[in-house]
Formats: sequence, structure tokens, C-alpha cells
Amino acid sequence: MHEIPSKYNARLLSRTMDAGLQAALGQRFRPFELPDRCILKLEQLDSAAAALIEKLPGALLRSSVGTADGSAKGSAAGGSNGEAFLIGSPADLLELAAGLRRQPGLAALAEEVETCVQPPNRMISWAGRTLDFNRKTYVMGILNCTTDSFYPDSRLAGQEIALERAQEMIEQGVDILDIGGESTRPDSESVAAEEQIRRVVPVIEGIRRSSGIMISIDTGKRTVAAAALDAGADLVNDITALRGDQGLPPLLAERQVPVVLMHIRGTPKNMQQKPMYRDTIGEIIRELRCSIHLADEAGIRRDMLIVDPGIGFGKRVEDNLRIVRQLRLFESLGAPILIGLSRKSFIGAVIDAPVDKRLIGTVTANTIAVLHGAGIVRVHDPAEALEMVRMIAAVTQGAEFGLAFE
Repeated sequence: MHEIPSKYNARLLSRTMDAGLQAALGQRFRPFELPDRCILKLEQLDSAAAALIEKLPGALLRSSVGTADGSAKGSAAGGSNGEAFLIGSPADLLELAAGLRRQPGLAALAEEVETCVQPPNRMISWAGRTLDFNRKTYVMGILNCTTDSFYPDSRLAGQEIALERAQEMIEQGVDILDIGGESTRPDSESVAAEEQIRRVVPVIEGIRRSSGIMISIDTGKRTVAAAALDAGADLVNDITALRGDQGLPPLLAERQVPVVLMHIRGTPKNMQQKPMYRDTIGEIIRELRCSIHLADEAGIRRDMLIVDPGIGFGKRVEDNLRIVRQLRLFESLGAPILIGLSRKSFIGAVIDAPVDKRLIGTVTANTIAVLHGAGIVRVHDPAEALEMVRMIAAVTQGAEFGLAFE
């Protein structure tokens, strides 16, 4: 696994009052100062770093299990496992980050604190395209040009049938088509780049002849990505999060297109062989930070990144449920969030249903994910997903639909 410069893995656990509630209350209670306290979790904070933080103005630092020497004083020093919590308003934390930047060896921690506190990037613009997550949640339709995807109804081997399905989704109103020529279901075999290109490029070209729909190419291989972009694709969905083909990051930097960094442990062939986590969310965030660092090194702009926690890719049922439940924690990475849980096995495990009976479970889980910060939902059934996001928007942003709250 690639290492990253910072070991602290800072992440925002909670705000006392979220922006929506604060705005609603603020209209009625303007005379009052509304609280906004953030709690950030740090890892591997040694006593020397903790001592420096104590001397700086800004947020409070509290240990999770006691001081670095093992005593239980509730001190600012890091705990015996290095876990600690920063508590303060956004202004407090930004003041602390400014002080950290002036301390030897703590600039990376300062950057993580700033990224956690500031709102994540909510807009991506490139080559005449825009993804504006302030305006809407995007529905990404899955177009598998394969014969062995885990959901039989999504297997679209052959150009004609793939183009028919693409047109159907476009007519339904899908925002993005995600086209792939390699199944990444558990225990699947890798497909050569040449074969992937043979499967996907004619489909992309066929779509482009009649539609300007946004197209994503689902691949971690440079040659496939390059061929797809040349054929008319707009962005890359990389399940390896830049840790597979070393030629992919330079290509993305050169083309200046967005990339989805998806978390995975292992490969599709072995990822579900006894996956194990001690801290599911923390470990995924740490490993995605590694990929963001790889993007930085390659010259990929931060505002071109989208993160995906990788539901079902080296995860247990409980891990997948925790990801959905705590999805907003991934905003600490500073990038929009894509969630891809459509019809996956953890839904089947919960509702005891085969893959063709998991639509309601999918819509339910995606609803929770959108309410917890997902900006893109990747689905097999875009018509139902589009109804879902419209209903969520009507409830949470009623004024934009000509509605009024009582």
C-alpha cells in the first residue's frame, strides 16, 4: 500500500448543528448566536505534537483514552493508541490550522484540518461540462458491455443491445452513463485492455452520434481510458483509485477530466476472501487519502476528484451498512461522493432477496445515502432512482419546486 505524508487521518465526526437546520432556525431566531461546534478525530497523535497543539490558539484537544503515558487525565495529549479529538467552531479550527502550518512537521495535519472544516467541493467544471452538486443529485446509469455481470439484466453483450439500453436510459432522464467492458463482481477474472476497448468504444461512438449525454468509462487501465475519452467519454470511474495502472494518473492529468476514486481492497478476484476492518470508515478514508496523494503527485487537480467508498468491494455486510449510515464522514476528503450500492449482496443479506428482487432495498439505501451526502448514485434502474432524487429534493428543498413549508 502506498504511504501518505500525513499519518493523522483527520476526519470530521459531527457538527452540533448542520447548515440546513441553522439556516432554517436563523430565519426565525436571528437575535441568537447559533452554535456550530465541530468534532474532528485524529489518529497516531504523539505527545510532542499534542503539546504543540495545546500551546496554539483555537480548538480544544481531548484524548479518547487518556494521556500518552497511559494515565487517564482527560488531557489534551494523545491517547495510548494515538487517538484524539479536536473540538471547536470552524473558525477555531481554521485558526488552529494556521498555527499548525508554522510548526515543523505539522503542515500536513493543518491541511487535513482545513479540508475537514471547509465545505467539500460542490462543483466540477471541465471542457464545457459541469457537475453542480449544489443544484442536484446526479443519477448514473450502469451500462455493462459484458456477459458476466452479477445482475443478469445488466449484461449487455453486443453493440446493438447496449445502444438500445443506453437510449432507454437517456429517455428516462439519466444524467450520466457509466460504460464498462469488464465485470468487477466478486471472483471475476480480469479482461484484457484490448477486449475492453473492443466492447466499449463502438458503444460510446454510437451514443455520441445521437446524444450529448455525459459518459463515464468504468476502467482502471490507461489504454482503455484513453480510447474511451477519444471516442467521446467525459470522465473516468476507476475502481483501483489510481493504484492499478501507473500510466492512468498522468493521462488524467493531461486530459484534465474528472476521475472517481473508488476504494477497494485486493482485486475483484480476491476482495471478498475474508475482508476485515478494525475501523471501517477510518481505514477507508486513510486509503482514499493515499489515492488523493497519488492524484496530487500526478498533477490531477483536486477539483477533478470524486470519491467512492466502494460498497461491496472488499467489505462485509456490516461494513457496507456502516458506510451508508456514516457516509457524510467521507466529506472530510473534500470531494463529492459517489455511492454504488445498486442491487448488491448486502441488500440481499438484509432483506433475504435474490438480485432481481432488490429494487426496493436499493432505493431505500440510496435514499439514506443521498440524505447523508451522496452527490451521485450509480444504479441499474435509473427511472426509479430519478423519482427518488426528485422526491428527496422536493422534501428537503421545497421552495425550488414551487412548494412552501408551513
